[in-house]
Amino acid sequence: MAKVKARVLVVEPSRIVRQGILAQLSEDGVLVVAEVATGAEAIAAAAQHQPDVVLLDLKLPDRPGPEVCGAILEQHPTTAIIVLSAHGDEASVGVAIDAGARAYLLKDADDLDLTGAIERVLAGESVIHPRAAAALLDSRGRAEEPKLSGQELNVLRLVAEGLTNPEIGARLYLSRHTVKEYLSHAMRKLEATNRIEAVRRATELGLIEGVGPVPTGETRRPDTLVYNESGAPIRTSDLKVTPLKIDRLQTSSESE
Repeated sequence: MAKVKARVLVVEPSRIVRQGILAQLSEDGVLVVAEVATGAEAIAAAAQHQPDVVLLDLKLPDRPGPEVCGAILEQHPTTAIIVLSAHGDEASVGVAIDAGARAYLLKDADDLDLTGAIERVLAGESVIHPRAAAALLDSRGRAEEPKLSGQELNVLRLVAEGLTNPEIGARLYLSRHTVKEYLSHAMRKLEATNRIEAVRRATELGLIEGVGPVPTGETRRPDTLVYNESGAPIRTSDLKVTPLKIDRLQTSSESE
């Protein structure tokens, strides 16, 4: 393998792991300018040696790895930081990428290639292990879902039952105007143009339950609503239902 022209700082608290990293990089002809075990040492070494790449473990004994990552990049913004971690959960991956890390590798990966990752980040690429990438995408995807408050969800549940704003206010001990405000906020967050569309959207996202026909093989609790093929409610509780609104909800959902 051709010698990789890069100056590398290794930041790893475990001496045994550090020795393994040094052995692999040395075999591939990579120049390691320093090896340290703590965050404070890493920041000082980066200032002294100005490495092209920093191999950084997130779990350091004196300060959080993401904080060290940010501190190094603040002083040396062109340095490429590669996180080498034992954790591939969404929180660990997300905080490292947000801190400016250009790569995220997993220590237990069978195909771990430190030299290849160094070459790729120096070429301007971002390198994230597939398992870590999947966790990150899943986290960021969920973050895009609308966040409704508890009271907004309560209002939507009662809208799904067919209650009017005054009836919802009486049930929740709110004024009619306050109910309208909660509903408007929920509609805006759900990008809905009317209350029926808001209920349908919230149901599709799993934010409210108990609306719609019973799937084959499933049963409802006695305090939820079920509907027959015509859209008329089958009363299993004392909830008040307006069939016309539920029928409109079903029609709107089926038409998409």
